[in-house]
Amino acid sequence: MKKILYFIPVLLMAVSCDWFEFDNMDGYDATITGTFVDSQTNEPVLFGVGSGDSYSFTIYEENFVPEKGTFSPSAQTWYARTNGTYTNNLVFSGDYKIQTLTSSYYPITEQFSIKKGSNTHDFKVTPYGRVKNVSFSYDSANKQLVAKCSVEHGDASQTNGLKVFFMGAQDRFVGKAHNNFTDPTASTGYGEPGEYELRVNVTGGNNNEFKYSQPHYVRIGVLATHCSVVPAWDEDVVDMDKFPWGELASDWSNWNDLLAKTPHKTVHHPAEYKSDGTVNPNEMYNYSAVYKVSADFSTITEVTDWE
Repeated sequence: MKKILYFIPVLLMAVSCDWFEFDNMDGYDATITGTFVDSQTNEPVLFGVGSGDSYSFTIYEENFVPEKGTFSPSAQTWYARTNGTYTNNLVFSGDYKIQTLTSSYYPITEQFSIKKGSNTHDFKVTPYGRVKNVSFSYDSANKQLVAKCSVEHGDASQTNGLKVFFMGAQDRFVGKAHNNFTDPTASTGYGEPGEYELRVNVTGGNNNEFKYSQPHYVRIGVLATHCSVVPAWDEDVVDMDKFPWGELASDWSNWNDLLAKTPHKTVHHPAEYKSDGTVNPNEMYNYSAVYKVSADFSTITEVTDWE
């Protein structure tokens, strides 16, 4: 009996402590949707999905005040769709900040507010590179898929080298880490802004993609970085095709004389680009829209369903 009496005060003390308080916090009271928009063209900035792509972004809730203790805003990870839009249906109204560092656009920090109910907020960004004037076709004579486009820098004062990639996969989530096109003609080295044509064989190579008869999904990616550049230059060299081999003595003693009288030719060495890691150091790609290619290559249509 004494043990029971001793236990009752302890129980009363326990039920009166904070452990047994009910959570009286209000639930989520807002939703938000928006688009990542190119600050120059006002077009959506498109993303890849998967390892190495930048479809996630970091958000901080800045106005939450706890009843006890202190509060330091913690990072929330939100996600964008391939078409550049995002939606979050479980948010609290209040003040927020987006802060991005590793993305396919130049880093941004922006404060914005979310009111109770429905909200729309677009983020204006500058992509590292842009893909324009995209077209895809099938060259039946050579059994090749053909991609054409023009590419440019998002900010030509920051980047000076562009690589272009023709990408393909067996589903619509085509991107940097989800690409089955391996032909040398499916990508370029670093080059200048301008028009490009890229090709992939639908027979022989690329067996991971074309082994079976099925639809295929394609898009173009561009990598824009700052490069160290060895300028283009011309070299005057001996034209060995015109060397007088018949006059060469067996002891090669007149080699230098023969070289001197052999005609020369000019060899052009193009500029060499190599990323120096100062801009877009994580080598994030920018993309065109995704297109669906029918199994018989007869129709090519843009994919628009990203919900």
